[in-house]
Amino acid sequence: MKKSVTVLSLFLLIIMLTTFNPNNFNFGLQFFKIKQIEVKNLKFLEKKKIENQFLKELSGSSLFIFDDKKIKKMLNNNDFISYLEFKKIFPSKLQIIVYEKEVIAILNDKRDKYYLAKNGEKIKFFKNPSLEKLPNIFGKQKNFLNIYSTLIKINFPISKIKSFYYFDVGRWDILLENKKVIKLPVNNFNLSLKNYMEISKEINFDKYTIFDYRVDDQLILK
Repeated sequence: MKKSVTVLSLFLLIIMLTTFNPNNFNFGLQFFKIKQIEVKNLKFLEKKKIENQFLKELSGSSLFIFDDKKIKKMLNNNDFISYLEFKKIFPSKLQIIVYEKEVIAILNDKRDKYYLAKNGEKIKFFKNPSLEKLPNIFGKQKNFLNIYSTLIKINFPISKIKSFYYFDVGRWDILLENKKVIKLPVNNFNLSLKNYMEISKEINFDKYTIFDYRVDDQLILK
């Protein structure tokens, strides 16, 4: 009898400590009902709105068994969310730890706007003061992630970038907050960006506003 009680206790303890990843199924017994939901770890999404959405879908469900379809529905309706972890607080509270996607720019695609995630995914745009300072992309996003990766590698002050402009010939202009413009070539743009970082330390750097690298092995200053 003692052994049976111990096994049951261990089983319940494992379930209570389980965290949830939406890519997997949870299982358990149909016991305690969800009455309260608390969302944590949000940086950009509206806390009350997300809590209400989850409560609408999961209220009355068991803390032991989650409806996988409802979780996927929530993720599909909130493409800013990367993944979730669920913590069960008995008897009736569910704590949801939300991990948001990392966005790096605002993509202006004709009349539509999107947030561009670090992996290149386009995310539906919504107004948020904390995201207003992200650089804007005008034109196609072709090759943008290569540009962005190079900027990160050379420790370019990305927070100082206002906009990226793509041209159909396959090259980019970078507009900085101080109104300086870097005109990159189609090829070997990484060398141009490295050169810009080097000359930005020179004394007479501030008197120029245009840094034109479009011609191979040349820099035209204006």
